[in-house]
Amino acid sequence: MLFKGFTKTSISFLNDLALNNNKNWFGENRAIYEKHILEPLRQLTTELGIAIKSIDDEIDIRPQINRTISKIFRDTRFSKDKSPFRTDQWISFKRPSGIWGNVPEFYFYFTPEEYHYGMGFYDTIPANMEKFRDYIISYPDRFEKIMNYYQSQSIFVPRGVNYKKHIPNTLPETYQEWFHKKNLYVSRIKTIDNTFFSAGLKDEIENAFQVNAELYHFLIESITQ
Repeated sequence: MLFKGFTKTSISFLNDLALNNNKNWFGENRAIYEKHILEPLRQLTTELGIAIKSIDDEIDIRPQINRTISKIFRDTRFSKDKSPFRTDQWISFKRPSGIWGNVPEFYFYFTPEEYHYGMGFYDTIPANMEKFRDYIISYPDRFEKIMNYYQSQSIFVPRGVNYKKHIPNTLPETYQEWFHKKNLYVSRIKTIDNTFFSAGLKDEIENAFQVNAELYHFLIESITQ
């Protein structure tokens, strides 16, 4: 089946789950989860996979839970919050990696209130960001073209935690926003709207992945070469 968008029931299910976050309620309503959350996530993952493979053939696009699709069950082992189920969901496309968040990924994420999509590191080790900085220094002209794109628009915003201390370098000031990140991603954040409930959501996310592909290649090259 083709992706036609999420439904009002997708949102109401997550809201109801937040109020009834227990195994008995979920068991009684599991069919709603599978039809209105999991099924459209699988459809969306399958359709977006075509564009993803055109960007990087090494990225895993299999529409499987805990591979490209988030689990509904929470890992509560190291959390004070022992609620067993998630009330947010996501899709993540990335190369296989033994360390979660250690490679850049294309993602789509939603809650009952808003949805996000973009590309970058969920989290990464300091060594990878050091490689990224070194790559900027090695290819400043190439990265300048990437920066110019993000400065020319306001849809995809560079985000991530900055280092508190200044990292010495000889780059122009325009590079500093990128150079001093502990982790880095670009994203667009939208409140739940009509697009979320339509097939057009796939086209919007697909376009987002494509326009962020150049930065993706710069990131992936910086940590693999």
